[in-house]
Amino acid sequence: MGRAWRIGFLCGGLLLGAACADPARERYERAEKELLSQKMEAALSDYRYIARDHPQSRYAPAALLRQGDLYGGYYRNFPAALEAYGSLVYNYPRASEVPRALMRTAEIHLLQYLDPTSAAADLERIRKEFPRFEGEDEVLFLLARAYGAAGEDERQAAALAELTKRFPKSNRAAEGRWMLAYALLGQRRYADAEREFRKLLYLSTERESTVQARWGVAQSLEGMGDLPGAIDQYEALRGDGGDPAFVTEKIERLKARLRKP
Repeated sequence: MGRAWRIGFLCGGLLLGAACADPARERYERAEKELLSQKMEAALSDYRYIARDHPQSRYAPAALLRQGDLYGGYYRNFPAALEAYGSLVYNYPRASEVPRALMRTAEIHLLQYLDPTSAAADLERIRKEFPRFEGEDEVLFLLARAYGAAGEDERQAAALAELTKRFPKSNRAAEGRWMLAYALLGQRRYADAEREFRKLLYLSTERESTVQARWGVAQSLEGMGDLPGAIDQYEALRGDGGDPAFVTEKIERLKARLRKP
């Protein structure tokens, strides 16, 4: 009796193990190892197998995301990348991988196809449907670039202002401050630009960024018509502006304008 029980328990354990085996998980883990080993063809084959043969698996969305990343990043096959990302978004609309797929789609639209309108639509969808996405600082930064490329200056400035306010310690926020300052300068909103460049001057810890911020302050003041203020900033750049002769010429030209009745 005891022997029969032990045999039955052993068989039951074997059957349970077989039932618990997850071929999609095993294939995904193998693909991850292949990716780390730079075996790109093998990894791509495994990711495609999971998405095709195990669409109900919890690893299918992740496999599609990896597939899109390989096509877009390694193979530079952007149509195939967009197809993989699109399949992920369409078939698994609430999966945690969706916002990242939308962001990668936006990057391709913006940087490869020069289609800022489509990129902005992808990014706004992330903000609407996934408000707690951990990469929202990246989304706002890309959104600002998309709006800038589309000539939507007000929307660009709004996205950059939100980025720097909500994510002040993000690396993207640091880039966003510079983008915002130069965007305002390009829009001839000199008072706003001067304020942003002064913030950058205050935050600057390196000589190069200090010089760049002071140039921005000087140009903004010049645009506002505050020539004495601009001259003071250019004077502070003597020896640091990279081209002393140009700085001197700039100062003399502004002083000549001041002397005119």
